[in-house]
Amino acid sequence: MLFDVCAQEKSIIQGYVRDIREEPVNKVLIIIQNDSISQEYYTDSLGYYSINIISGTYNLEYTKENYAPYYIDNYKLTSGRKVLNVTIEETQYVTDIITVEDYKRQSQSDLRTSLFNVNPFSIKTLPGGIEDVLRSLKSLPGVTSPNDFTSQLVIRGSGPDQNLIIMDDVEIFNPYRLYGLVSMFNPETLSDISLITGGFPAKYGDRLSAVLDVTNREGTRDKNFSLMTNINIANANLIIQGRNPLSIPGSWIVSSRRTYYDLIIGPFAKKAGLVTEDSAFPSFEDVQFKLALGLFRKNKFIINGIFSRDGVNIISGSERQMADSINAKDVTYNDVLSLSWHYIPNPNFISKTTLSLYGNSGDNEFEGDILDPLLDREQFTPGQRDSLKAIGALLGFNFDSRYSFNKYSLGNRSTYIREKYTFEFGGGLDIINNDIKYTLILDDQFKAFIRQFTNAGSLLEDFNIEGKSNYRGNAYISLKSLVGNNFYYQPSVRFDYYSYLNKIYFSPRINFGYAINNLTTVRTAFGIYFQSPGYEKLIDGQTFYDLSENYNESLTAEKAYHFVAGIDRWLTNKWHLKVEGYYKIFDNLIIQQRESAYKYKYYLYDPNNTDPNYIKNPLNWYHSEEKLPYDSLTTVPINQGTGNSYGFEIMLEKKYIDRSTKLYGWINYSYSKSTRERYGIIKPFRFDQTHTLNIVLNYRLLTWFEIGARWSYASNFPYTPPVGISPRTINDSIVVNPFTNQVIFNFDYGDDENRFSVRKPAYHRLDLRFTAVTKFWDADWSFYLDVINIYNRKNVLSYDYNLNNDLSITRKTTGMIPILPTIGVTARF
Repeated sequence: MLFDVCAQEKSIIQGYVRDIREEPVNKVLIIIQNDSISQEYYTDSLGYYSINIISGTYNLEYTKENYAPYYIDNYKLTSGRKVLNVTIEETQYVTDIITVEDYKRQSQSDLRTSLFNVNPFSIKTLPGGIEDVLRSLKSLPGVTSPNDFTSQLVIRGSGPDQNLIIMDDVEIFNPYRLYGLVSMFNPETLSDISLITGGFPAKYGDRLSAVLDVTNREGTRDKNFSLMTNINIANANLIIQGRNPLSIPGSWIVSSRRTYYDLIIGPFAKKAGLVTEDSAFPSFEDVQFKLALGLFRKNKFIINGIFSRDGVNIISGSERQMADSINAKDVTYNDVLSLSWHYIPNPNFISKTTLSLYGNSGDNEFEGDILDPLLDREQFTPGQRDSLKAIGALLGFNFDSRYSFNKYSLGNRSTYIREKYTFEFGGGLDIINNDIKYTLILDDQFKAFIRQFTNAGSLLEDFNIEGKSNYRGNAYISLKSLVGNNFYYQPSVRFDYYSYLNKIYFSPRINFGYAINNLTTVRTAFGIYFQSPGYEKLIDGQTFYDLSENYNESLTAEKAYHFVAGIDRWLTNKWHLKVEGYYKIFDNLIIQQRESAYKYKYYLYDPNNTDPNYIKNPLNWYHSEEKLPYDSLTTVPINQGTGNSYGFEIMLEKKYIDRSTKLYGWINYSYSKSTRERYGIIKPFRFDQTHTLNIVLNYRLLTWFEIGARWSYASNFPYTPPVGISPRTINDSIVVNPFTNQVIFNFDYGDDENRFSVRKPAYHRLDLRFTAVTKFWDADWSFYLDVINIYNRKNVLSYDYNLNNDLSITRKTTGMIPILPTIGVTARF
């Protein structure tokens, strides 16, 4: 029982039981006794306990399986209230054959497939992860990223827009900072990081691929005030925390981060004349807090807040070396505020209700001239700027956008446990308000240039939507049952209503688990998943659709089927092996509608003449007698895309337990194939990556010194190469250089058969990290050197194509992150 209240009791003892990582420990047995009294109590799901008992002197014992017992002898209780917080240490749990240790071992009754419980400590120490949650997840099987410069996640052949990201029970639309370079999650304040890469439970919805669910930890309750700071070459992180004042049960924690790019790079660029004095380089700052109040009898309240700002303001200076120039002003805000009520009437039931407000807004302005990508910029100087504009070599543009996504949510998640059954249910309502406006102005040369791409039509459209609200409602229910001693099954169902579509969707799911023995578990999952169209998802999707009411009646939600099966086994007390296979079917995917337009097609009078001077002469070209149809993609959304993704993953891990663990890490391999079909043509998905391999090893050489290494390999993504050149046209006429009287060309990227027909070279890089720890000034210090891409591999980000004077095509490689050392220091007071 949790509470035992008697009329004659005159003393109250209460507190929390946590492990050494300050995580709450539930169902801890507390025995309080003396010569005349012996009573038993249990902590609840938050690790909280409260005991009413007659004043006196007692012996207390805190015990739980897999934890070392904690004893307090001759503890004197006088009248009134006393707070007693206890920390217990995880030990080993014994199976029939071996003893297993782990930070967070997945229970055999936990039927979630494709689950990775990530220790926040590993996020902070992973080589090359720059202490970022999303970047560190890329070292897990089935998880990759579009490139080194973004923290977006590509999971099992799906796009970043198909991942659901939740923090403290609040859905986050845009969890990125600095244009995706890092994420909003502060690893120093996280208590739980759970990634489910397939077959996720019914309490999650409105996404097709995967779920990342993170929880921020509460502040310490052992001190009135505690401070931690982390400073490296790029940013600073400050955290303060403590127990609540005025004897209010609970705690508080506040963190603040800021980058230094604007302070370090800015002065050099301004001094060199590359930008003006009123320019500001990219930077972000944020403030996060969590206030926990309670328990108050059977209730607890939690307030979360995050307020962040990204900004850049660059105005090209007169001393720049490039012929072209771009002025950029971009400010983005990302704010979260939530209030949660946890109701725990008994140890078998908990209900969490969360009211939240999430806002993501931005103001973006870009204008300038860019050099025609077909030309080699190295042959021009700033002094030729005016002539380049006159001959059409500089393409002018002006882009202005403002957007605001606001989400108001109320949701509940409840769990009831009774003997062999676990009953989960809940639901929620979201109100999403969108304000979007963008204007794109291109000169005639720029318009003529981009028409070589099939999505040109969608780029040329302005858009404006103000104050439009959509509603999402959901409800779910699941029941997990144990049959015998080894077999589990969990049927569940989810209902979703999307006001934009005015439709209700029914998503049945079922999970099975079988414990072969205490070391080996088989899990399977099948489910149907839906994803509604929404402007808030376009940030990750990188494709713009007109989701106004002009087209919603003809749309339906995107759909996916998941089939997942896996087995995991503990090989020794610290070595864990996991093998899993999956198959995903995608249906009703939203793609851009094709629009048939008409234009003249130009031909050479003598197609066999390959002399560049002949080809450049506009008099040697003629057009078709009639305008011929060609396809261009628009912003109109239609459900005509399908696809699939399948593969298998193998992961062998040596678990990290505590600082006594000398060697830890993992190796994993993933095989994946992902295709998409549109307009009857099947091609590799743009993020199709067949082979990926990750090796992560950390070794503690001395008690104060550790070396870590991560090597990553991937077979890389497909891309579309040009197949030739064609004359550039404006208003059905060939564009001619007025000084040379020669034709200006565009690249010809072929038809759909050429799309994604070639792959970039294999990606691989090695990252190293050296960490030294010490203690002085009454604080714990950690000094580290982290080196990304230590052998300076030039991994391909993209290719730039140039057209030479002899009309041959040359290709230049734009690389990803080169060798990049970072130094930093962490102090905990």
